[in-house]
Amino acid sequence: MWIKDEFNPNWKKYQKEYYEEQALKVEKEFLAASSVKEKELLGKRLTAMRYPLYEIKQILLKGDYSWEKKQNGIKVDRCMTCHIDEDKLKAKHSHTKELPFDVYGCTVCHGGNGRALSEESAHEGMYYHKRQMEQKLVVAEAMFDFWEELATLTPEETDPNERVEMGNFKKYSITGDKAIYVGSQKCLKCHTGLTSPHVERWMRIKFKTFDRVKEAPDYIAGNDAYRKTCLKCHTTGYDESTGKYSEEGVTCEACHGAGEVFSYFMDIGKAPEGQKIAKVGTYGTAFNICGPCHHTRNHEMRLKFFQEKNSPDEWFFPEHTRPYKTGLMEKKEASGPEPLPKIF
Repeated sequence: MWIKDEFNPNWKKYQKEYYEEQALKVEKEFLAASSVKEKELLGKRLTAMRYPLYEIKQILLKGDYSWEKKQNGIKVDRCMTCHIDEDKLKAKHSHTKELPFDVYGCTVCHGGNGRALSEESAHEGMYYHKRQMEQKLVVAEAMFDFWEELATLTPEETDPNERVEMGNFKKYSITGDKAIYVGSQKCLKCHTGLTSPHVERWMRIKFKTFDRVKEAPDYIAGNDAYRKTCLKCHTTGYDESTGKYSEEGVTCEACHGAGEVFSYFMDIGKAPEGQKIAKVGTYGTAFNICGPCHHTRNHEMRLKFFQEKNSPDEWFFPEHTRPYKTGLMEKKEASGPEPLPKIF
């Protein structure tokens, strides 16, 4: 039995099936090819498919894993040894297309034992489907553990060649899908009464920011690329890849994140658990969400536009910010506008 498992392991049959399927596809392409160069390239591929190298395939996962921490040495994910067809994997995970399998592997979402090579051991404790993964959400800590694992596995953001979308881990639910924006109306059903001063102020000022943006002369005159720079911060749930957003203005989920998970806890009567997640990224927590929009150089393109129009004030103090002007600024206004600063 040992010799059989050593020289003809179970995972090998999956790779044989895969390479046989690929060989048939490449053979059809080879027969249909017309040019000599194309036939030469397909011929090499066909040879590789007919005489493949059967081997254990694995991903070395980033992070500190050691015997001292009761973890089995360097953490690896060997799932693709059997699940070798990446095209099929991507088709089955269409909603998680942004998840780079070669960085995060499979066990980060599905659980199981990524080091094991037998089906029984590898699938032990595994969550097969989205419904099973969602059932892990009994307490907020399950979500935090998932985010912590994503943060551990995410490559260093300092290296521009290794930056990945998943680095912004709060945007993802327990299944690895992008969390769904539920809309501010769902939040306001309860919070209009529970946190009325905060809600009233935010609805009066921040919820209305995009109304002001649409009236701005530079937004009206700007092209699509110019307007997209405004949408990033003045809408909620903006997706750069599609150009779509959940709501206009800076609504609840702009700061608290997509409400799918914490609204789920609210709906099942576990408001304290939902509150834990809703507070992540807001004031007083380690992951501050304010910085990307409240950045000192975000309005430089507005400065350039209004310099050309010789309008020294509107670019910096649009109408919706006037309630925040201090007495000192009002005195300066009375003495006349100052020249615009130069962009270096």
